[in-house]
Amino acid sequence: MRERILNGPILKTMLVLAWPVMLSNALQALYNLIDAFWLGKLSTEALSAPSVASPIIFFLMSLGTGFQAAGSALVGQHVGAGDQRGADEVGTQVFSFLVFLSLGVGLLGFFLAPLALRVVRTPAEVLPMALAYLRIECLGLPMMFGTLAFTGLLLGVGDTRTPMYLMGTSVLANAMLDPFFIFGWGPFPELGVAGAAIATVLSRGLAALVGLWLLATGRVGLRLRRDRLLPRWSRVRQIGRVGIPNALDQAGTSFGFVILMALVAGFGTTVVAAYGVGNRLINLLNVAIWGATSALVAMVGQNLGAEQTARAEEIARRGIRATFLVLGGLSLLTFLGREPLYRVFIADPAVIEEGARFLAIFGFSVPFFGLFAAAGAVFRGSGHTVPPMVFSLIRLWGLRIGLSWLLAYLWGLGPTGLWMGMALSNAAAGVGLLAWLRRGTWKRKVIAVPAAVERGTTP
Repeated sequence: MRERILNGPILKTMLVLAWPVMLSNALQALYNLIDAFWLGKLSTEALSAPSVASPIIFFLMSLGTGFQAAGSALVGQHVGAGDQRGADEVGTQVFSFLVFLSLGVGLLGFFLAPLALRVVRTPAEVLPMALAYLRIECLGLPMMFGTLAFTGLLLGVGDTRTPMYLMGTSVLANAMLDPFFIFGWGPFPELGVAGAAIATVLSRGLAALVGLWLLATGRVGLRLRRDRLLPRWSRVRQIGRVGIPNALDQAGTSFGFVILMALVAGFGTTVVAAYGVGNRLINLLNVAIWGATSALVAMVGQNLGAEQTARAEEIARRGIRATFLVLGGLSLLTFLGREPLYRVFIADPAVIEEGARFLAIFGFSVPFFGLFAAAGAVFRGSGHTVPPMVFSLIRLWGLRIGLSWLLAYLWGLGPTGLWMGMALSNAAAGVGLLAWLRRGTWKRKVIAVPAAVERGTTP
């Protein structure tokens, strides 16, 4: 794959890298859609509980995804430079760092869960179910962080298929376990919303354990080195320099979604349910975004590592353009089928009506979010994570939350104002970050390659 990334046809190589990530993320979206399908059979309140808890879970996960991106960039540049030993070492350090981080984050989330749910103004009838769901997910964070580490490190190597296979296995396990734990089929107790969380944690745990075994045995182009599991200051400093801005970006963005959920919850359970199902459907469109951005991270990182700056520029141009056009077509299809899509998950006509309005307004901003995500991927693949961090915070805090509050509450447009503010934030941020990318500061690589590798004396 390294040879194809460095010398193969750009769009074809992007597609080869992107389609497994797209399928993996489609399967990831199925986690939530499967939960929504079964919980919608219980009640609107049961359907709303994961929707309220999800922004908090994403906030806790954001610390992991920030350092996951550092692993992708650093491993990718070492692989591009032909430094396998350096790739193994930094991969090991990133993996152990994320495992230790997950333990602290999971415990913090478990004990602060009641406070967090009050912050997002969880409706009283939803609160007990949301609390149970959130606490179980927090206990499962080490499993989720392990999967994050595995996926990020393999992306740096250029392997996007193995994570896809693991994700497929995990989603299948979740789909099989959900009805048993939710409805109490067979010998299992009827646990409702808590059962959905347990099924998710168990299925992700399976993926994490298999991923750890593959890395420990070196079967995936990268091997965990037992002599490098303890932190080394030089590597931790490097991981922090690349990962901290990205972690702040992800944490700030995710916390923004927590506050946004509080704005949504202010309009009641019907609007929460409409927003929750709509977000799950939008995540299916985002499959194209995450596929394209993952390919861009790997290709930009390896080409900069190999001193092929002009090729990295061409990859960025063509990848961003293709992402925007594909998302434009997908958004149109979603707009045309918005009401039937909602009826798959809920029969409540009020939820369907509000949800169709959400997709009609917000859906057409998704191509602009594609611009934003693709430009950010170019920065992250090069290891320059500060610009996307700054623009992510502006998008959420300066634009989305501010405009949504202004239009929905101050100007009295209600939920429609929320959807309009969200759409405008995507459009402005996408255009802005693309303009910043064109300044060209991302072209400097961030690793120091050993002299022996540059001379070609290290295998």
